[in-house]
Amino acid sequence: MGGSEYFEYIHKFVGGKCPIVNFKESKTNMKAVLDVIGKDLLKTVHDCSKGGLAVAVSELCMINQIGCDVSLEKIPGPKLDVDRILFSESHSRYLFVLDKKNLKKLEEYLKMNKVAYCMIGRFRGENIRFSKGHKPIIDLRVDKAQKTWFNSLKELVVHG
Repeated sequence: MGGSEYFEYIHKFVGGKCPIVNFKESKTNMKAVLDVIGKDLLKTVHDCSKGGLAVAVSELCMINQIGCDVSLEKIPGPKLDVDRILFSESHSRYLFVLDKKNLKKLEEYLKMNKVAYCMIGRFRGENIRFSKGHKPIIDLRVDKAQKTWFNSLKELVVHG
């Protein structure tokens, strides 16, 4: 979480141990992203860099004006605290958005190329929802998130 937006803006801490890049994994993942884009299997793809998973999913929801349901238990990797799962800016993570008809082809490609993946949720409804078990962690209407997001620069300039 070192160097993350979350640590800086929520905890007022700049510094710490930044995520380490696994260059082999990073290259494999980037190649896979480019390949599946070229195979026209995706509607869109988004990296999980600045702000982490929660920001990336929220941006997709706001841009496309659709809600989502994401299960934090399905996130691949080590089991972390909820805030770290949501806001970690670790490297080489991508969100794929696709039609269900392309899921099998995508899974076959990712397995064949030894790319770690998991279906973590679905886009639907009017709310951005992250849950752990049956407990909602975030449940926010897309239109309210979008209004806040679009007006954030204006608010910063006007109110400092």
